[in-house]
Amino acid sequence: MINRKPVIVLIALAVGLLHFLTGPGYRGPFPTFVNGYLIDILLPFAMYLVLGIINQPILRSEITRGVLVFAIGAIAETLQYFGVPIFGRTFDPLDYVMFGLGIGLAIAFEKLVLSRTASPATASDR
Repeated sequence: MINRKPVIVLIALAVGLLHFLTGPGYRGPFPTFVNGYLIDILLPFAMYLVLGIINQPILRSEITRGVLVFAIGAIAETLQYFGVPIFGRTFDPLDYVMFGLGIGLAIAFEKLVLSRTASPATASDR
């Protein structure tokens, strides 16, 4: 079994790199989706997974992590509605759906893929 922490860190780095590579001037395939929604799915996905490797008992709960990640995205999106440019400038109500989708995909990924890897505590005990 492999340690899940490096896998999650690599995912988070890949999401960050993708965010900088696509940027607002992205003109490749599916530009509307990539510019409008892809990062709104991938950032909550990565944030949910990263919170899961922090050694805090409260963050072991899927519900706690999901609510926390959704709340951060929802607060930022709501502030955009009021003209405060936090993590973006344009309000889009579909972004709330994308945040939920990203969190749901992260939960599925954690259960289906990461459940086959060693937990951070188990891997460090070896």
